[in-house]
Amino acid sequence: MKSSFVLLALTVGIGACSSKEEAPDPYATVGQFCLAWGKSACTPEAVSACAGNDATDALTQACITSQAAFCETLLPTTGYSSAQAAECLAAVQSAYSDGRLSAADIAIVRHRGAPCNHLVKGPQPKGSSCTQDDDCDTLQNYQCVMKGDEGTCQIGKLVANGTPCDAPDAVCNDKFYCDGNCVAYRTVGARCTTDSECDPALTCAPDPVDAPRCTSKVAPDKCKEDSDCPSDTPACDIPLGADSGKCVKNIVLSPSDSQCQDLQ
Repeated sequence: MKSSFVLLALTVGIGACSSKEEAPDPYATVGQFCLAWGKSACTPEAVSACAGNDATDALTQACITSQAAFCETLLPTTGYSSAQAAECLAAVQSAYSDGRLSAADIAIVRHRGAPCNHLVKGPQPKGSSCTQDDDCDTLQNYQCVMKGDEGTCQIGKLVANGTPCDAPDAVCNDKFYCDGNCVAYRTVGARCTTDSECDPALTCAPDPVDAPRCTSKVAPDKCKEDSDCPSDTPACDIPLGADSGKCVKNIVLSPSDSQCQDLQ
């Protein structure tokens, strides 16, 4: 009788352990994550807006396939981790929850802006040189903090406008850069010495008779990518079939908009 009781106890114990096993990670690989990205992006609202018609199963599946392929272009070949994948996917779904993409939405779905910027453990340790956030361990909130034209991997600390920013981890607010103190980006026509002093959409261009000045890279109605656009109209909206577009505050999805190429 005692041996039977022991056997029963062991069986129950094994069953209890099995029930506590964690489910497989649904976003363990880049492929799995990007398939989930496609499903998050291809909301009925987005598919309908891009198709100019109701979102059928066939249209939705085509959208998922296209978005999954696009997603894979946004991630490096090594270093991906799913630790914060769920937060990113929720943000993608929210961005595509209607037929309009705001500047914040565009940053997420085109450039893996926050919270999608914490998916990669880059190879560079704290304090090492970098050119982009993915060079650093973004899983631990490290980012590439730029000082002029050089950057190092740091956990950034936001400092107030007009205050010193020489510390390696000091980060200025949007529309400000570090020049000893956090100062506002220079605008079109202002004198400059490097591109880092100008609004990110501008370049420090030589002047034939004077000092270099901040100058537009391209005309606002001839942009080719978002980085051509100033911060107040940060999205380059390119019509389908065109090779350039217009800098806008937001994008309204439609069959004639090139943004929909990856949603069809």
